[in-house]
Amino acid sequence: MLLYDATLERCGWNTVGGDQAHVDADPYEVLAGWWPGPCLPDCPCDEPLAAEFPPLARTGEDLSQSPATFASASGFVRAVRELSSLAVVQAGRPADVPLALQWSGACNYASHDLARLTAVLRSWEERFGALVLFMAPDTLLLSVARPPRRSEECRSVAAEHLAFCPDQIDPQTEIRTRPLTLSEYADSLRGEPLWRFWWD
Repeated sequence: MLLYDATLERCGWNTVGGDQAHVDADPYEVLAGWWPGPCLPDCPCDEPLAAEFPPLARTGEDLSQSPATFASASGFVRAVRELSSLAVVQAGRPADVPLALQWSGACNYASHDLARLTAVLRSWEERFGALVLFMAPDTLLLSVARPPRRSEECRSVAAEHLAFCPDQIDPQTEIRTRPLTLSEYADSLRGEPLWRFWWD
């Protein structure tokens, strides 16, 4: 696990750590509960969000222990190691690290307790080989061994990301002045081997 040097300043004091039993929560139910749709009638966004949260993308094969999953992660570790420090964290799997450290990066969303957040991260590990490999005070980076490629799958994953991190559609660049639509964000995920989540 790689940690940005200031990350530990945001660990250990999280006030919404959550019930440990929620780690085993159904990831669909967690994300559906966090889904920000539907948009209100006067919403100015270019693509209103649906009322219903869509089905989860891809189920079946468990990629969490696949050699390709760890090979993908090791490649990104080499790329970001100069920005961070190596940390050894006592956790059963990479998805459990934010909970183990009581990380508070998503604290602006009181509903996003760490146990339920962990349930979603575990689901992504299994479905996409997505491993948490870097943590900053308000940012998670996940390496993704098998990212979505089909349009329908990309859109479903985009919805999952938006529920998980509502700030995700903020483009976070100086070039763009309006939020991304769900379709635009879905297009950006096609074949993308690195998922970045940032909470404002």
